[in-house]
Amino acid sequence: MDKIDHRLLDLLQLHLPLTERPYQGLADSLDLSEEEVLRRLRRLREEGILRQIGAIFDSSRLGYQSTLVAFEIDPPLLDLVAYRLNAHPGISHNYARDHRYNLWFTLTVPQSKDLRGETARLADQVEAQDFLFLPALAIFKIGVLLSLSREEEEEGALAPRGPTSEKQQAEVAIRPLTSAEIRAVRALQADLPLQPRPFQLLAGQEEMEEGELLEFARSFLSEGIMRRFCGTLHHRQAGFLFNCLVLWKVAEEGVQEAGRRIAAFQTVSHCYQRAAYPHWPYPLYTMFHAQTRREADGILQSLVEATGIREYLLLETTREYKKERVQYFQEDSDGA
Repeated sequence: MDKIDHRLLDLLQLHLPLTERPYQGLADSLDLSEEEVLRRLRRLREEGILRQIGAIFDSSRLGYQSTLVAFEIDPPLLDLVAYRLNAHPGISHNYARDHRYNLWFTLTVPQSKDLRGETARLADQVEAQDFLFLPALAIFKIGVLLSLSREEEEEGALAPRGPTSEKQQAEVAIRPLTSAEIRAVRALQADLPLQPRPFQLLAGQEEMEEGELLEFARSFLSEGIMRRFCGTLHHRQAGFLFNCLVLWKVAEEGVQEAGRRIAAFQTVSHCYQRAAYPHWPYPLYTMFHAQTRREADGILQSLVEATGIREYLLLETTREYKKERVQYFQEDSDGA
């Protein structure tokens, strides 16, 4: 990748213009032709660097609920269990991590299902030795930006927001979507084609007009149903070899202050308060990505200094089994 590739991918991770010719919008920002932008993106996809371009929805606004789950699996069976779990349509991210709880995944199901019960059912199905049910209680920051040019960091991209608690989330008016909106969600969650008029192709798959689909997309974004419409990268292929989850041991009264401090770091992509238990006293979860071990160590040390918290668990990803977006409103899916 050259500097133009880096800048292109940084912009794409932030937002793709919701217009008839979105790649022309990217091209204008970079003083390139639309044809050149498409050529570069096709190459980056072929090289395995560009993972997907599409909508990132707030699952709760679509009538879904989600949680982080950690299973303790007999190590010789880890790969087998991971691949069995991958078949569940509600499991979108599934990683091996270097801990007794060695399999970590996110589970998303419709509100009509019992989320904790589904977690327990899966644990029983794969004969997990133990498991942790870790729903989010507050969100301080969410949004991955693997900055390659480093320019977006200086512009304050993906700035942290005030914590959103479970109570605040529940107070958001979650209205049922119309049948047309559901068709729009199905279209927008697909991988955007690398063609000059990509939304025209997606709209046609759901028997919609291009302009109608774009209007829904803009409405979803303004209403908060869709967080972003953007590109995502394969971390390792993009050069970010260290995917680090840090769990902080902090008293309940200190969680919000620590969460705000950590979320202010541009290198941090996720910051949540999650359920904690007497045997698992870690209520604050943060994620960051680094290109080198030295960089990862430096980020962690900066977070320790900013919060003053000295007790934590650093869990590195040792294997990625699955990473994809949940497919909502799929008629053949009984999970998500």
